[in-house]
Amino acid sequence: MSIQLRHAFDSEKLVNCLNDAIVIGHVTRSTAKVWVRSKHCGKHYVVLSDTPIQPIGINIDSPDTNTTLQNEFETGGQGQVRPIALDDTTDRTHCVEFQGLQPATRYWVALLADQSVPARRHWRSGYEIPASFKTQVANAQSLAFGFFSCHDPYKKGHGPDDIFQDILNRLNELGGDFIIAGGDQVYVDSSTKEFDIWRWVTDNKAQLKPYFETQDQAGLIKELSYFYRFIYRLYWQSAHFQKLLRSYPTYMIWDDHEIMDGWGSLTEEELSNKLDTLFEWEDSEFNLFIAHAMFHAAAQVYQEYQHSHNPTTPSLPNVPLANSQWDYSFAHSLANFYVLDQRGHHQFQNPEGYDLLGPKQFARLSQWFENIPSSAKAIFIVSPVPVVHWSCTVVNMADIGSYKDDFRDEWDHEANHQERNELLDLAFDASQKHKVPVIFLSGDVHCAASFKLKRRANSGTVYQFTASGVTRKSAPFVSKAISCAQGTLSGCNVLTTFERLAFSTENNFGIIKLFMDAEQTYLVAEHISTTDEEDEILIKQVRLI
Repeated sequence: MSIQLRHAFDSEKLVNCLNDAIVIGHVTRSTAKVWVRSKHCGKHYVVLSDTPIQPIGINIDSPDTNTTLQNEFETGGQGQVRPIALDDTTDRTHCVEFQGLQPATRYWVALLADQSVPARRHWRSGYEIPASFKTQVANAQSLAFGFFSCHDPYKKGHGPDDIFQDILNRLNELGGDFIIAGGDQVYVDSSTKEFDIWRWVTDNKAQLKPYFETQDQAGLIKELSYFYRFIYRLYWQSAHFQKLLRSYPTYMIWDDHEIMDGWGSLTEEELSNKLDTLFEWEDSEFNLFIAHAMFHAAAQVYQEYQHSHNPTTPSLPNVPLANSQWDYSFAHSLANFYVLDQRGHHQFQNPEGYDLLGPKQFARLSQWFENIPSSAKAIFIVSPVPVVHWSCTVVNMADIGSYKDDFRDEWDHEANHQERNELLDLAFDASQKHKVPVIFLSGDVHCAASFKLKRRANSGTVYQFTASGVTRKSAPFVSKAISCAQGTLSGCNVLTTFERLAFSTENNFGIIKLFMDAEQTYLVAEHISTTDEEDEILIKQVRLI
């Protein structure tokens, strides 16, 4: 059965896929997470050095590769060597955390395979195209980071993947600090038939029936995880994408397309219907057995490829799926960040309330707001779905048919008003208390926009910054038609107005710049989009403070 399942979806022989890779993850003043993948199973080494790594002159052909590398990189304390074992249980991926690093220092990393690994070359990654990062600066006076979302290079009409080189170039110009990938880093339900996991499952349910009959959900999860891993290897193989991720610390969060379109915004009955074949209403228990196994597989692979190099939280495989925490926080000298998970515990009509975040996550967020230091110059909340964007009339009137899951995802949907109001209360109160702006960073909507939100009874200022469709095809006419330029948020317990400051429908990414100059704080948002002219980008700057 395993061979049949894999053969039916295995297009890796026909397309280029990711083999060896390095991703720089969460970095502080003294620690750094480094994620690696190799084409091969077996013993490998992740090497860190405070000087560029030059393979020439390093003899790794000796039987004891580990000792050779330690003598080369650890003598004198200039580097570290971490032996790791890679196997197929995690798709030959691993994340190591280096400690004891110096602040404001640049480091280089590389991945090597041990001599016991039957590889043509044992220097796997980081030796030709460098992989490097700089630890955080104590008492930094400036911050610049990139933000992008919605990477789909396979939908017809998609944007060029050299936009990732544009992100890298702009960060290099600004002396950037890190990147945030705000959701939909892959599309497992791609509109391209060959790469749509859910379409394949719906068409091949007969092959999955034995797992249901024996209630072997663990076995089904194991098989389905192969499909999700394939999509990641397919979507992440771009040389420009890989160069960006190995050049700056990268923080990631998933959205629905890492799982399925609109995940969490359907009732159990509606979710079951998604897996019914045309004109055939089938066993809902069987359908839901498959759907929940799909979610578990998606979460497992999300952990492997994305969350493992974020700040550590209790999550798979160390805790059960139901208790896994995907939301997290991190800090910079000038700002504090909280990254919301809107998929892991998203449940439409949740009897405990908090459909989008779940009550436990909302409690963690509330506690985090209480502990923001007085030194913060700005507060950033990553919300994969924007707090304000679409017309509230469209969001609530179009909650029908195939669009119901998309609009139920929105904070402005009437089912989410109470949760959104509590979130905005936290944001406005924190802004007023600390006299700094709160900025929501979002993706999802396949266009770029900035909004300013105000309340008469509160002196705080809240912004919505959205950068979406880094490569995913946009829908410019629809986006312009149903996005609001100004107005009042519907369903608010306190009158809350919004004004749109910028809007774009081209493939885009964002840059946020926060800096101090003579005790004055400046916060500037950049919407950067591709143009029809080769090698040109359009930068629209919006000064927030």
